[in-house]
Amino acid sequence: MIKTEVVIVGAGPAGLGCAALLKQMGIEEGELIVLEQGEIGETFLKWPESMRFITPSFPSNGYHQTDLNAITPDTSPAFSTGKEHLNGKEYAQYLNLVTQHYDIKVNTQTRLKSVVNLTDEEGFLLETDSLSIRCNFIIWAGGEFHTPNVNAFSGASLCIHNSEIQRWNEKEQGAYIVIGGYESGVDAAYNLANEGNKVTVLDFIGNNSDSYDPSMVLSPYTAERLANLSSLDQVELDEEFKVASVQKKAEQYVVTSTCGKVLTSRFPPINCTGFDINLGPVAELFDYQANGYPLVNKFDESSKVRNLFLAGSRLYHDPTLLCFIYKFRGRFFAPCSVIGEELALDMSIFRHYKKAGMILNDLNCCVEQECFC
Repeated sequence: MIKTEVVIVGAGPAGLGCAALLKQMGIEEGELIVLEQGEIGETFLKWPESMRFITPSFPSNGYHQTDLNAITPDTSPAFSTGKEHLNGKEYAQYLNLVTQHYDIKVNTQTRLKSVVNLTDEEGFLLETDSLSIRCNFIIWAGGEFHTPNVNAFSGASLCIHNSEIQRWNEKEQGAYIVIGGYESGVDAAYNLANEGNKVTVLDFIGNNSDSYDPSMVLSPYTAERLANLSSLDQVELDEEFKVASVQKKAEQYVVTSTCGKVLTSRFPPINCTGFDINLGPVAELFDYQANGYPLVNKFDESSKVRNLFLAGSRLYHDPTLLCFIYKFRGRFFAPCSVIGEELALDMSIFRHYKKAGMILNDLNCCVEQECFC
């Protein structure tokens, strides 16, 4: 039995971002453990080789403009990799450097099997493949890449989820159907078209000019890649085709829309409808909002169980979804402030984080901020 104060589940940007902040607050050796079922940056290591960050990295930290993909104010993926749009392996390399710099203890290849909430006073009991751990605080930063959405429409299991594809250049030549036209759907179309394939993108999101939220419109990087495809005449975008079902009949995959329109392909459609919300062994320790997102209080703490916090891309404060790194990193301070208060840690580092734009207290700014031109 190992006893510690804080367990962080997940060694991705959210988990390591919270861990790095706690280390800077002076949490002692042995009071913090990070559990990771794979390797550090496991999600990014599984990205398709051609996938890139849609947000650019630039080492502008010296001017108090933190790199958009950094997880601490004083690091920059652009500085360590020399790249503006990193691939998955490069970002995992950056996360490893952060881990080393802040001397964060990470237990890799450690799968969390169960979490028991003992009582508010006694904390939690965690069981992994090889460890039993007692702790007082948990930060869940498990991410979403391990739970692809295979229930978005009837017959989705017949499709290939884009997260299952490592190399687009290994796909057989022909005509493909891509279901889901947001960032990952356009990425799939771009890579397939570059390999000489014909691509039809269904449920294309387009760019909603009425929204200022980057979570609701295509990023400039993606929009530029899409524009570059127009000269190839190999990609068709269909905003009206809402997929109802996929069936396999003989040697064909049949995709039917909600209006009865039918498309066919000899290849399984590429499913780019994202990922499900799955909090693994802590799922029952959260209540949920009507849209399925976990219900948390102003400290990003479960409304159901004290001292259990949520960090990362599934963090939602109505109506703001903090899905990108540069969004959810502004909330690292929320669970760390509660933990810091309880453990009497030094929270003066928060001033540095605030100056760097990495403390997001007023979530209304995400809704009210406008771009005038």
